[in-house]
Amino acid sequence: MFLIGLSFIVALVAAGALYFVSVDKRTTTGYDTTYPFRNFASLPFLLVIAVVAFESITIVPPGNVGVQVTLGKTNVDNVLTEGVTFVNPISSVKNVNVQLQRAQLENQSAGTKDMQQVHTDIVVNYRLTPNMVPTIYKEFGLNVADKVLAPAISEVFKTVTGQYTSEELIIKREEVSGKILERLQAKVLPFDITVSNISLVNFGFGKAYQDAIDAKMVATQSKLKAEQDLQRIEVEAKSRIAQAEGEAKAIKIQAEAIQSNGGAAYVQLQWIEKWNGALPSTVVGADTKTLMSIGK
Repeated sequence: MFLIGLSFIVALVAAGALYFVSVDKRTTTGYDTTYPFRNFASLPFLLVIAVVAFESITIVPPGNVGVQVTLGKTNVDNVLTEGVTFVNPISSVKNVNVQLQRAQLENQSAGTKDMQQVHTDIVVNYRLTPNMVPTIYKEFGLNVADKVLAPAISEVFKTVTGQYTSEELIIKREEVSGKILERLQAKVLPFDITVSNISLVNFGFGKAYQDAIDAKMVATQSKLKAEQDLQRIEVEAKSRIAQAEGEAKAIKIQAEAIQSNGGAAYVQLQWIEKWNGALPSTVVGADTKTLMSIGK
């Protein structure tokens, strides 16, 4: 619009100059006034035509749609798709991103069901509905994240967090994220915003409560380890008892076998069978006081 107006003014001034510029030429009867450039006075308006043609063409980048605004009025019925498009030359075009976008709210806090304070950063992935972008632009402009998403995220986060205890927020973190996502999707759907994912990052509690949680987790782990050690000791004890019972049974069986085969005679026979033929080098007398060395 500005270029068209400027080009028209320039063309008008140039045309006026060409039309009214005159040349006085002396003749025998006096001076003869001529206008040699009057026939070219319409040429400057070709500049206006060229500018109008240039302003009638716009290029919408990939991943965007164009919103046409004519004299301050948004055309909500016409969505300009990506590529080269012809528009009203006096209109301006606002390019709006319809790709997957990221909104982040830092250091959000809320109260839990057991009156503890929790804080986290919230990251949301969203996109605008392409055919509804002119309406979104008319209502909220280009800053949808701050005007619509941020208040909705904060409200839903506080509402859902208040339904869980601090311990449940840790144990059921995926469930909490899912419920926040579900409620947020329903809340921003009337604004033609689609939320695809939500993440809770840097999740934590106040320092005193966080220290208590850490201590409880350490105590729980120590208890589990003690129970496992006790189970291991019981198994090892049972194993030793079973081993001792097995050895006792084996000795009893051997003793019964010896008695059933002649007692001392059977033991002597077994000794003879295992003798290697070598005589002992030392013999003790019957009174256990005589010690004799037998040479080889």
